[in-house]
Formats: sequence, C-alpha cells, structure tokens
Amino acid sequence: MFIIFHKSLMVLGTLCLITGVSAAVFFRQSRYWLKIHKAFNSIAGIFLSAGIAMAITAVWQEKGEHLDGVHPVTGSIALGFAIISLCLGFYQFKAKSRIQIFKTIHRWLGRLALLLVIAALITGLIRAGII
Repeated sequence: MFIIFHKSLMVLGTLCLITGVSAAVFFRQSRYWLKIHKAFNSIAGIFLSAGIAMAITAVWQEKGEHLDGVHPVTGSIALGFAIISLCLGFYQFKAKSRIQIFKTIHRWLGRLALLLVIAALITGLIRAGII
C-alpha cells in the first residue's frame, strides 16, 4: 500500500518540479512566473519528501530488501538537491547582499535535481518491470 503512495507522490512531485522549472525557463516574460516557480517547486519538495517517506516505510515493512541499486541512491540525491535548491532559492530574497554564487548554485542544483528525479523515475519503472 505504501508503495502505491510512493509512486503517486513521486509522479506528482516530478510533474510539479517540471512545471516549476518550466515557469522559470520559458515564462520569464510573464508577470507571475516567479510566483508560479516558487509555488510549484515548493509543492514538489513536499510531494518528493512525502514520497521518500512512503518508500522508507514500504522498505521498512519489507525488512529492507529494496535499498540496493541505482534507484534509491538516485532518488535520495535528487531529493537532497531539490531541497538545497529550494532553500537557496528562498535565501536569495532574504540575503542582504545578493550574491551571484547563490543564484548560480540554485539554478544548477535545480537542473540537476530535475534530471535526477527523472532518472530515478525511469530506474524505478525499470525496477518495477513497467519498462
């Protein structure tokens, strides 16, 4: 049962992350791009964190037999990058001096998080026998 929640939450998180990144990349001319970007990436962080929690719960119920392989490692790194990128994104607006390095790290970690989330999704589908 937890694995179904894991799959659902991760798909929702991935879709929100794609939408948030797309808002930043393709809709910068729009007046509301930043609000869309913040909202969808924040929701993605919540969905991805909850999805990881469901995966941990499912593995715990199965006595830890699923924690080997590329999928959990890729997913964990992706979640870490997404959370760090999210924090840096919000920190940029609170910092007294807008240091360019935070913006650069935020952008690159966000891109890497999206790529790793998609890679984790694909490896998870392969592991589940769907692909």
